Amino acid sequence: PQQLNSCEVLKRPPERTNTMSYDDYQKAQKMGQRAYKSAIARGAHPYLPVLDEILSHAEVDYEVHLGISDIPLSQVVGTSTFGRTRAFACNFMPLLGEGSEFSAKWSHLSTAQVEEGIHDAVKVYEYMNKYYVVEGNKRVSVLKYFNCPSILADVTRKVPKRSDDLENRIYYEYMDFYELTQINYNRFSKLGSFAKLLAAAGKTDTEVWTTEERLDFTYFYTGFAKIFREKGGEGMGNVTVGDALLVFFTFYPYAEVMDTTNAQLKDMVDKIWPEIVLLSDEDSVEL
Repeated sequence: PQQLNSCEVLKRPPERTNTMSYDDYQKAQKMGQRAYKSAIARGAHPYLPVLDEILSHAEVDYEVHLGISDIPLSQVVGTSTFGRTRAFACNFMPLLGEGSEFSAKWSHLSTAQVEEGIHDAVKVYEYMNKYYVVEGNKRVSVLKYFNCPSILADVTRKVPKRSDDLENRIYYEYMDFYELTQINYNRFSKLGSFAKLLAAAGKTDTEVWTTEERLDFTYFYTGFAKIFREKGGEGMGNVTVGDALLVFFTFYPYAEVMDTTNAQLKDMVDKIWPEIVLLSDEDSVEL
């Protein structure tokens, strides 16, 4: 089955690769410029978030090295230090002018991705289920440009001190869930949701998932997430794919839908979509 970390290498004729990689840089730069101007117009920060700045207003309890794994690129949101911040817009697309050393290196990585794929792991810090790049900003930028869903990374987690903040409490639930499943892409907006997912999957809060169970869930989640986005789910405020998935499992038991085709899954989602839309209504009542 297709896994979450699949990123198809785009094949081009060798004689066109160099020219095309510079064209890719120009396109990526324009995407960065648009994101920069849009952020300025909204009064938002136009560059990448910096973890050092975020942690200057927060307390870290301890660090733990998680090792090398695939991480979702959608959750790679910033850089660790200020060093390369202004080279990228807030969407990780490049801003520096074409012809610079930076643009040449970016284009070289683009060529590598086209010809054989980028395989070297980047180095990141994970904080509150978001990732900040220590080494490999350009690799992240290139793979985001090519719409790859994930990237190989050497991850060190910075664990915040416990607090009564809702986001903090959800994050601690996530860490317990991760210990059992090694799943790092599923997010929720409400407390207790990770426990509900375990119950829906027929697992206890002490059972470690096997590799096969993790791959089965990843395959199903990937298909569900694609349908969720196609139906405009990302425009429903704070509603996450995980939130919608829990609603889905109240209608269709987990064990019964693991072998459904994409067409069958889409039909199921279509039938209960009004129930998922209700998640975006803060005043909705659960019956």
